[in-house]
Amino acid sequence: MKVPHLRIVVAVSAYVLLGFGLVSAFVLGWTSDDVTKGNIIGAWVNFAMLAIGFWLGSSSGGKAKSDDPAPVLVENPPDKPVPTMEGEAA
Repeated sequence: MKVPHLRIVVAVSAYVLLGFGLVSAFVLGWTSDDVTKGNIIGAWVNFAMLAIGFWLGSSSGGKAKSDDPAPVLVENPPDKPVPTMEGEAA
């Protein structure tokens, strides 16, 4: 199984986490605004829930692609079209 664009996904995720981590450290360490501190903590809680949901979804094959795709089953090939009611009186 192969995750598409794995290096890009990991690099962007690391960059975002590093940036938000630095902002969080500044806000939690050097400011006195309790509302902003609460928002930063809430954002980390939401991020944790999203990360867990993503990994649970990925473990069920939501993001992975097989190198050997399953054959496509065609129920109505071109020489046997689906019958319709078009053109008939209702």
